[in-house]
Order: sequence, then C-alpha cells, then structure tokens
Amino acid sequence: MVDDADKTRRLDSSKAKSMEEELYATLRQQVERLHPVQLPMTDFWQRSGALLDHIEGELNSAVKNEGHTLRSHTASRRQANVRRVMTELARKRLVSMLNHAVSSTLGPEGEASSAIPAIDWNRHDPAEQKFHNQCVRLVESFMADVNWSEMQKGAGVARSIPKLPSGTKQLDAFVEKPGGLTGRGPPPVDILMAEEKEIEIHEMDEEERISQIEAYPEMMEMANQQIVEEKVETIIEEKEIASAPKKSMTLDDLIQTGSNKINPIEEEVVLQEESISQTIELLRIRIIESSDEPIMTSDGELNLEVGDVHQLDQVMANYLINSGVAEAAPL
Repeated sequence: MVDDADKTRRLDSSKAKSMEEELYATLRQQVERLHPVQLPMTDFWQRSGALLDHIEGELNSAVKNEGHTLRSHTASRRQANVRRVMTELARKRLVSMLNHAVSSTLGPEGEASSAIPAIDWNRHDPAEQKFHNQCVRLVESFMADVNWSEMQKGAGVARSIPKLPSGTKQLDAFVEKPGGLTGRGPPPVDILMAEEKEIEIHEMDEEERISQIEAYPEMMEMANQQIVEEKVETIIEEKEIASAPKKSMTLDDLIQTGSNKINPIEEEVVLQEESISQTIELLRIRIIESSDEPIMTSDGELNLEVGDVHQLDQVMANYLINSGVAEAAPL
C-alpha cells in the first residue's frame, strides 16, 4: 500500500513543470542577494525532491518502453540540470542564512541593525529555519569563548543573565513553531534551585508552658481524667492478677496477702479520682429536639431523644442548651 506521505509527494506533469519554473526563478532572485529571499511555498525543498522523483520516473519509463532514445536523453539532461540548480540554490541560500545569522547577532555595538531585514519564517522552509537557529547559537558560543562583550564594552563589564526560580517557564515554551518568538530560541537564564529551609526549634521555658496550660483549663481536666482512668484500670488489672491465688501458695501466704494495705500509689490515684469527680459539676437538662446521631460525652455515646432527662457536665450541657437541643431542668 502507498501511504499518504508518498501520495502528497508525487507530482503530475503540470505541477512538475510549474515547480521546475519556480526552482529556476528562485535561483535567479537569490544569486545577487546577500540575505535569503522568500520562497514561493514553505515546503519548497520537499517539492523539489518530488520534482526529481517525477523526472526519474519519466526517465525510467522511457528507457523501459523505448530504450535509449532522444526522449530518454532529454529526460536525463533535464534531471542533471535540475540537480545542478538545486545544488547551486541550496549553497547560495545556506550562505545567505549564515550571513544573516552572523550579521544580526554579531553586529557593531551601538549601531542600529535596521539595514538587516528580518526573516518572515512563514515564507521559508522549516529546515532553513533550523539551520539559521543553529548558526545563531554557534555565533553566540563564539562570542562567549572570546569574551566579545568585554572586548566591545571594556573590562569588568559582564553580560547579565537573569536568575529565575525553579519551575519558571519562558514564553518560548508556549510557542509551537521552532525557534520560539524570535526564531533564535529562548534567552539564557540561570535557574535557582529551591533551598531547603532549616526548621527552627523554639525552646519554651517553664513559664510559657504554664501559661499555655492555664489558657485551656478544660483541656487539662479532660487529660487528667484520662490519665486517672488509665491508672485505675491498670491498678484493677494488677489487683486481679495479685488476688488470684496460686496453687503453690501456703495458708500463711494467703493470710499475709489479705492483710496487706493499699499501695500508696493506689491511694493517690483514688484520691485524685475523688477530687476530680467533686470538681466536675453536673447540670440537669431535658432534651427538646431529637438527633439521629449520638454525641460523645465523658461517659461514652449519648442518644438524644425528646423528653429524655440527663445529667451532664456544665460544658456539654451549656453547649446543648445554646444549640437549642436541650433546656435546663433543675430539680
């Protein structure tokens, strides 16, 4: 099967003749010019290759059908002339591209470059634009190697290269055509790498800690209550383990175990629990609006149904009253 690229590359006799005339006309225009002239179409060199394919096809067909006759000699001479014209035109245009790149990049300092015409890349072949951009980069590399800016402006004057943070995109990144906005590629920039910031550890003295603790007394009460509950559970577990009689214990050991007094740590925990329970004041409320989801209290989950009466700590009770879910119901 013949792909679409081969179909578009093929030329008929009339298009081949027209392309041949454009080839000779472009060479006549370019001979006396220092800068590249505009091409009749952007895919000029691709069509020139299609022209040579067409001429070679005619030559092969003539030799195959008629042998080496006047027609085949004419086609062979035409092919040689087209190849010679294409070579001369390519040489002239590449030299003009190099001349334009050098003149526009390596111009005299302080002198206007209005005499150098700008290239409209919409009227030139993309391969020529790629060659021009590479020439510009080579000229800029030469200028950097010989310190061109220092020679022209004096010692101590260096070319300033902007410094941009990491992740910054230049405008050429949003332009699809090769060469970007200017056709010469993006300007050189220095990308700054993100610096890792050291974490500052703020050391708090004892007074600051006490002030922060006193700022939220209800949080401290809840924390103390959790600590006391954990200690009580631990002591109960230890009591159960200690109270379980072992098979190897004698009667005297059992009597001695039963006569032991409460550990001072256990007594302290019990006293703390009693003091906390005494400091927490309960408030009696009545539920006036039901809720589908239960709420969390210090005693666990609590379902809210209309008409139910509960005794809760003042913080939770006031919250429900202010929310319109409950009302105070003192005895």
